[in-house]
Amino acid sequence: MLALSPSSSRAAAALLGALAALAVAAPAQALDVQANAPQVAGDPGSDTTARFPTNKQNEPSIAVNPVDASRLIAGSNDEQRQPACGPGLVRGDTAPSDCSFFFGVGTDGVYTSSNGGSTWSNRGLLDDQASWQASPYISDGDPVIVYGPKPAGGGHFSYANGARAYYVGLGSYKGGQSPFNANKAPELILVSYSDDNGVTWSTPVRATTRDNPNTFNDKNSAWADDNPASPSFGNVYVGFTAFRSATATGAGNEPVFVTRSTDGGTSFGASQQLSPAGNNGTGNGRQGSDITSGPDGSVYVAFEQGGSQVVAISRDGGTSYAKARTIGPVTDLADPIPGANFRTDSFPSIGADPRGGSSRIYASWSTRTANGGRTVVASSSNRGVTWSTPVTVSSAAEGYALFDALDVAPNGRVDVGFQGLKTDHPDRFGTGNAAIDAYTASAPAGGAFGTPVKTTSASSDPAATAQNNLGRQFWGDYNTMVSTNAHTWFIATDARTGEGCPAVDAYQKFLSDNGLARDEELEDRFTGQDGPAEGDKPAPPVDCPPQFGNSDVWVSITG
Repeated sequence: MLALSPSSSRAAAALLGALAALAVAAPAQALDVQANAPQVAGDPGSDTTARFPTNKQNEPSIAVNPVDASRLIAGSNDEQRQPACGPGLVRGDTAPSDCSFFFGVGTDGVYTSSNGGSTWSNRGLLDDQASWQASPYISDGDPVIVYGPKPAGGGHFSYANGARAYYVGLGSYKGGQSPFNANKAPELILVSYSDDNGVTWSTPVRATTRDNPNTFNDKNSAWADDNPASPSFGNVYVGFTAFRSATATGAGNEPVFVTRSTDGGTSFGASQQLSPAGNNGTGNGRQGSDITSGPDGSVYVAFEQGGSQVVAISRDGGTSYAKARTIGPVTDLADPIPGANFRTDSFPSIGADPRGGSSRIYASWSTRTANGGRTVVASSSNRGVTWSTPVTVSSAAEGYALFDALDVAPNGRVDVGFQGLKTDHPDRFGTGNAAIDAYTASAPAGGAFGTPVKTTSASSDPAATAQNNLGRQFWGDYNTMVSTNAHTWFIATDARTGEGCPAVDAYQKFLSDNGLARDEELEDRFTGQDGPAEGDKPAPPVDCPPQFGNSDVWVSITG
């Protein structure tokens, strides 16, 4: 038996001594385990019987309880309630190739562990909760889960009351519930909290307080100040990008915003704009925020801005923010990565050394180099004012690095997780052409990173995944890392049990060769550029093997 640290990655040093005696059953070193098990809640055989897109999960988040590290919560974009492709009781008389998202069905999955991540329970969707069923909202994915302290009354917070988990994700109005015209479909940022480690969740509240039916809020992030020494202990911060009147060319305005709750997620204040509203058409797109806070209560909101990673800093607990400072340069990963066909990004991940008096901040991201994608880390020793030259953590040995995540343990150790893609044929994509694995690298406080360690026991073929419109593979946009002194948990998209489909490979190649491939978020913004006739589009129930599209979320545990 290994002793798990009872402290989260940012719990104060004062708590460590008081809780040091707590021990829980721990998994073996470098264990990897499926978090969304079984794939459909309540159906033990669904890992093999679920069909695309019901069997599709990705973009995972994970959090560890600050006062009991045996308890973890994870979530993902989860289509376990989406109907299988083609005609049936739910979709009705539709085309066999119809695998589209079904209106009115949520996609925020919840999974919990009570033994340090050794095993997990799939608790279904947030939408299965009575609190959500009574609300006007439906979940739309992109989960971010964080832990903080429970409110203690009088505007105070205390771990003596236990820990509160927050689930932050996208959401929209249920049919007939929107205050806007029927042709308006704004995307919201919704927050629920749980005081019982993910078993039950509160009624969702909106973190975006401004009503605008033309804005698609997306790329959300979240953080709870979980350090009892901080003057802003208990504050919850939510970041997002507001895509305003977005167009097919990506030329709409897209500023980064942040909002704050000081009452345990019951309500949120007015959103603050952290960046100009530049756009991708001018090369100044601003997306992919990530948030952390230091032991002094400083708040750091990192995001990608054009060719740089930047950070906006608040010294007053999120009341105001200074103009964003540059962390380091970034060149977006190839989209797609040679040998694959899924979309990519180079968004940053940020973490702060939680030790009292520390002024160290760290940021990681994956950037394109002449040798492929590499994960890099930059650090600041003066609370984010200036930053070091980024150091490269990954190497050619791990392949083309993508979708990294960073956390800082209570003892100051820095942990980075990332995935690496390898292929023998970068000039093409399709079944059997590429393999993806997960890796973890760590650096002691103030020290250098060691050689990355492979943490997956089986590789994944990205061709076993697909967008619901079948137009591209789909690996998601991010993964997540959390750390204690004793362990790290890196959660990532995984397709080891999935199967590729040659018919879909050929369809995607046709779209790619003719400039017709579209990301799902943009496909309904295009007119006059259609793909092949419906009869030429593959029908997964007929043209593909049973496990086509099967992607899960797996947790790699080290320590």
